[in-house]
Amino acid sequence: MPRRFTVFLSVLLLVQSGLARQIKVICGTNPERRKEELHLHRQAVLARRAAQLQANGAQGGAQRSTGRDIGNVAIIEDSDGVVAKRNPFDLDLKTLTFTPTTSKATAYKFRLTGDPYDASAASVGHLVKLSDDDSHAEPIPFPFAFFGNIYQSVSVNSDGNLTFNAGDNASTERSLGRMVAGEPRISPLFRDLDPSKALKGVTVTSDATRFVVSWVQVPEYSDFGTASLQTFQVRLYPDGHIQFAYNGINTGSAIVGIAPGNFQGSSSVVSFLAGSPASYSSTVAERFGGNNEIDIQTATQKFYETHDDAYDYVAFFNDEDIPAGPGAVSWEQTVRNNRTGYGDFPFDDASDYGSTSRLQAVLNLGPLSQFPIDPTALVSLRADSGYNTLKLMAHEAGHLFLAYASVSDPNNPLARPMLGLQQAHWAFNFNAEASFMEGNRILDNGPNAEPRYKVTETVEQYSPLDQYLMGFRPASEVPPSFLVTGNPPSFSRTFPQVGITFDGGRRDIQVDEIIGVEGRRTPDSTVAQRHFRIAFVIIVRQGSTPPAAEIAQVEGYRSQFEPFYAHASGARAHVDTSLRQALALSVAPAAGVVAGGAITATVSIQRAAPAPLTVNLVASSSAISVPGSVVIPKGATSTSFTITGVQQGVEDLSATVDNTFETAYARVQVLQPAFLALSTVSGNKQVIGNGGALAQPIVLKVTDHNNLTYPGASVQAVATSGGTVTPQVAVTDASGQASFQWTPGPAGSAQLQVFVDGTSPTQGVSITALPPTRINAAGVVNAASFSAGITAGGLSTIYGTTLAGGATQQAGLPWPTKLANVTVMVNNELAKLLYVSDAQINFLAPVDLAPGSAMLTVSTGAGTSASLQVPVNPVQPGIFFDAATNFGAILNAGTAKTTQQHPAVRGEYIEIYCTGLGAVQKNSEDLMETVTQPQVSIGNLPATVTFSGFAGLYGGGLYQVNVQIPQDTPSGIQTLTLTIGGVASNAVKVAIQ
Repeated sequence: MPRRFTVFLSVLLLVQSGLARQIKVICGTNPERRKEELHLHRQAVLARRAAQLQANGAQGGAQRSTGRDIGNVAIIEDSDGVVAKRNPFDLDLKTLTFTPTTSKATAYKFRLTGDPYDASAASVGHLVKLSDDDSHAEPIPFPFAFFGNIYQSVSVNSDGNLTFNAGDNASTERSLGRMVAGEPRISPLFRDLDPSKALKGVTVTSDATRFVVSWVQVPEYSDFGTASLQTFQVRLYPDGHIQFAYNGINTGSAIVGIAPGNFQGSSSVVSFLAGSPASYSSTVAERFGGNNEIDIQTATQKFYETHDDAYDYVAFFNDEDIPAGPGAVSWEQTVRNNRTGYGDFPFDDASDYGSTSRLQAVLNLGPLSQFPIDPTALVSLRADSGYNTLKLMAHEAGHLFLAYASVSDPNNPLARPMLGLQQAHWAFNFNAEASFMEGNRILDNGPNAEPRYKVTETVEQYSPLDQYLMGFRPASEVPPSFLVTGNPPSFSRTFPQVGITFDGGRRDIQVDEIIGVEGRRTPDSTVAQRHFRIAFVIIVRQGSTPPAAEIAQVEGYRSQFEPFYAHASGARAHVDTSLRQALALSVAPAAGVVAGGAITATVSIQRAAPAPLTVNLVASSSAISVPGSVVIPKGATSTSFTITGVQQGVEDLSATVDNTFETAYARVQVLQPAFLALSTVSGNKQVIGNGGALAQPIVLKVTDHNNLTYPGASVQAVATSGGTVTPQVAVTDASGQASFQWTPGPAGSAQLQVFVDGTSPTQGVSITALPPTRINAAGVVNAASFSAGITAGGLSTIYGTTLAGGATQQAGLPWPTKLANVTVMVNNELAKLLYVSDAQINFLAPVDLAPGSAMLTVSTGAGTSASLQVPVNPVQPGIFFDAATNFGAILNAGTAKTTQQHPAVRGEYIEIYCTGLGAVQKNSEDLMETVTQPQVSIGNLPATVTFSGFAGLYGGGLYQVNVQIPQDTPSGIQTLTLTIGGVASNAVKVAIQ
């Protein structure tokens, strides 16, 4: 059956490269926007402070933004940083250099250097003919290392960047999110540029010493005429370092930096001008903005100057035609998240937004002028996908939870096949049941149909999967769906549109497969938040009042969004859009009570009550008992009441005053003790001190499977190996924690069994006390041969007791001097650590140790050992080996196969991996070679040594000796030894053909 796509012309224009432009029809939400926005806000604050200091003493000063309400719509003025030019481009006429810190360029440092833009390189290179949003592959005349991979070619892209593996001709927002999610990328000026309108354009020149790409007076994209011209270049060098040189930049926005792509590692947003001594193993970038933008953090702070922290969302429109972002109609930014199981991760940025307790997300809905008056009329910029204003607002509100979850791809561990645009929306080829989150409903006509698939509906609802991820329905109520396979990756990023037909394979997806990747949704639908509040704000010019028509327009959106949200969520969740004073329950959004027990809760307001304030309490059924009402006294902000757990179940609790206050909601889970769980907060694996006591108490927390805490629960503790514990039964406090003081006694390891009263000890947790940190006598040895003592620059091993305070951890490169809170001090110098555990530490002895002896001490978070004097040998050769067979760590040269796997051939070469060979020096090939050449014996025959020095990747400690096997070496298993400086290594086995 032939493979065929049938698409409408409008969608074809979105994906074809030849007719591209920055498409301003997308949501700008992406996983990296949080870092972009916080960086831009902080840069703007610094600039504003500097300007205020400079203007000190002048008349007037900065104008303060003021706020007021018109009905249920809040008004914020644009002054005092609410609208600002944030972080204007400051690298023009400068050169930014990224220097690898490892041999395979797995990490980089950056600095501004004096190597300027090279006009001659730009003028002599060949011209790369690029259209707007175009890409062209170019060979690199030398192997180029970039974030651990080696490349011999690169794609030169129109929009001021290079990518590896594939080109990038997309027309969506040039954002940090796109940079991090896409191919490995080098971005001197990631911006919407149009080389087709340049007098010169993009040139490439290269030789064995460097590869240079120059954008020479290339304009930014413009529908009409020629926009601002940009001149800059990127230079790649054989040693892996990268340079960006600028020679005329006038841009309103750009991303500058380097990225390994595919969401590898954690990105860092920095100020290149300010500099940093850090080394970066993943994306390091700066987002510049030169045009007026909404500073969403400052705007939110201004809102809270005149409003209670009583909202889960704050949504901003503006009447100044300020776009939400380059190429974006609108976007959401999550402010705090303490949930798991839907692809996002916990964090809390609320202090930057002025919220002390409640705010979860902000929405930048952009200029009011881009939306029709009628909330149900199509938004022209999103009409092809079927978005009206209410659907678009539901889309952005949904980003608090969606769309970040995906099954895995067995062929690519970095891929998230259910995700499409910005890795924050459902993929076009995923049957998302017409989700608001760029979702299609896809009809499968069967494997014999041609075309097989058709999009029948788009963006109609929060789908059953959406509702599960939002916490509105259980996993058991999510029907299976499917993913269409076999299409190019760009197809997944197509905008939803009814009527598109296409072919492909089918991968069925069950919700349990998603849970297997993301974990269970916690809290789940039994206790997850179902009531939300959103404030609608219009940002206006300083001193102005929005026209009545604008207020009416936003009021129309606000009033209709409440019933729309309830319908879209299947009446499983609700939103309140009124501006009211805060009324908060301490047990919100959910809390736990032990059946038959009771907890103390509070209800509070944010300003002292001018008169006694009666708060009505209502429980939805009989699982809990609460008073019918409580009173907040005059001059107070809170009062307490008791919640009694009557029977097992989940109860909805609400608190009301009048229409000037919000209604507060909480869900209360009542459980029998058998369904509770204990977890250790602190105190486990402490070292037993003098007199057999522990320095810190044992603290545990009682929770359930939703991580709700349970105050008032009884917890028992039993010392199973002697000693004493006080108290034997503790009651959990308001945070669900219980504390015990345990004295294990002076014996070795001891255990304390702790469990919830009413359950068996086997349902609890075991707490272990550790003996003091101690290094074994003669317990410091060569890591390969196990000979006593160490040698300068050699790999060594420590054996002992409680050497890591209960931790076990292996280090990556570069090896640190502190690992799992463990340090090894050799003659007052910190050693580099490879591996730590309570029984064993592997470390690199300092290179400057003098022969003789050294004092060695191990320090952990649990204690410090006594110092041990260890011998320091001039050389101490040791060959690594397999302890079970005594075969040496010896490879057939240029392969990854040991001689045990594939016996070596006489006359060929082998690589011996060892340590303790002593001092090294740089040879003519810049390799670190041993000062003294070793002798190698194979089957009592001398072998020719062709190299002896550091194994290149490790740069110290691990030595490599290359040897040619003598022609007359007997076949079979032979003995190999290495001698240097008159000292012989351990004897190991080597297999010869």
